[in-house]
Amino acid sequence: MIHEILPHKLNNEFKICGPKSTDFVIRYDGAKTLLKKGTAYTIPRVGELLELEGKSLGNFEGHYLFCIDETAFFLDDSVTCGDAPEGYEYMVGRTFRNMSPVERLGGATATHLAHWESLNRFCGRCGSEMVRGEKERSMVCPKCGNVVYPRISPVVIVAVHNGDKLLMAHNIDNPNPRLFLISGFVEIGESLEQAVHREVLEEAGLRVKNVRYFGSQPWPFSDSLIAGFTAELDGDDTIHMQEAELSEAMWVRREDIPEYETDVSISCCLIENFRRGFTIKDA
Repeated sequence: MIHEILPHKLNNEFKICGPKSTDFVIRYDGAKTLLKKGTAYTIPRVGELLELEGKSLGNFEGHYLFCIDETAFFLDDSVTCGDAPEGYEYMVGRTFRNMSPVERLGGATATHLAHWESLNRFCGRCGSEMVRGEKERSMVCPKCGNVVYPRISPVVIVAVHNGDKLLMAHNIDNPNPRLFLISGFVEIGESLEQAVHREVLEEAGLRVKNVRYFGSQPWPFSDSLIAGFTAELDGDDTIHMQEAELSEAMWVRREDIPEYETDVSISCCLIENFRRGFTIKDA
């Protein structure tokens, strides 16, 4: 999954420090991230952008986010994003999925933080301009003292088993045409398990039982932490699809499920776990 980058290690403790020219830099325009074009997109290095703009390392304007091994990720504060320089392009977050494990996790996580900062430039309580916290990762209002921490939204995803069949679906907002699993954000006042029951009932019109925890993963593309579950069909297997959310929903036999790569998403891990006939203890 996206966070599994061994032998590399993510070090995400808060600190304030300056960059090296070989560190990665994120320039975020509120929706897209500046990436270097080539045979594949890559995240630019601090030195590359400084050289492009005729600046020295001492003139870098940005702040530290975290590091992977000894290479840090910084968020560029120097410019109001305009047109991309020659050889670069502003790309959507999904582009990170095709990068190396380090750039995939680092770029997506850095963009998660950049997006959070962009949404909290002003205080939601008094409207004053926010500043970055000096002791922890936060945005602080110097006028009223309001403190805002990075947003992490809990999501559940579930592999519903019906004998040798798996409930698979396609969300209308997903540009990937492949079938995946039922998922959704956890609502105020409910447990993760309650969210599983509600989402399956809302999106597929089905009831489930024996809900069991499978694992979790960060999902920076939607500012989320995803908790994965397995469950069994409880009762009638007739699907009543929620057309406002899904374009397809169906029972797929184990032998008809194609292989899914498991290096990015827990959804694929859950599908592969079922396809290969593993139990939760085997996975």
